[in-house]
Amino acid sequence: MRKKKIIIATTAGVLGLSGLALAVPAVAAPGSDSGTPAAVERITEALSGLVTDGSITQEQAEEVAGTLGEAGIGRGGHHGGGGLSLAAAATALDMTEDELRTALEPEGTTLAEVAEAEGVPVGDLVAALVQAREERVTQAVEDGRLTQEEADEVLADVEERVTERVNSEAPARGHGPRGSGGD
Repeated sequence: MRKKKIIIATTAGVLGLSGLALAVPAVAAPGSDSGTPAAVERITEALSGLVTDGSITQEQAEEVAGTLGEAGIGRGGHHGGGGLSLAAAATALDMTEDELRTALEPEGTTLAEVAEAEGVPVGDLVAALVQAREERVTQAVEDGRLTQEEADEVLADVEERVTERVNSEAPARGHGPRGSGGD
């Protein structure tokens, strides 16, 4: 158990130092069983940049991914709220990604508030983000990262989840305006 805690702490440090700290929230959305092959695969994919630049070996990435998967990190990244696309939100709001980040900087600002300030109906923003999510899920099925059954589950309540995220104070952890800059 101590070894797992050390690996998790080390991984968090490496991710933070490498600028990939935002990858963990992207793969850590709640929703399904931990330690699944899909969760481990998403974590391994998030660590691929560190393998590419020589910071860690592929074997280390796989060990970290397995350990984090067993710890429940990475479970259901495609089942939870999912990250909101910064690019899709910015396009829907007729803003640049940097302008959107700046608009979201004041504590407690929501995407819905930014949409209202920009004169964009919140429903239009939600529709654009839902469409972007649907396109990402379709691509994941085509790429073999999701089964059609998993995709159907993800998309079953996508509009409700996106609406909730647009209206929340932290609408886009991991993939969106406060996250990694889109997907």
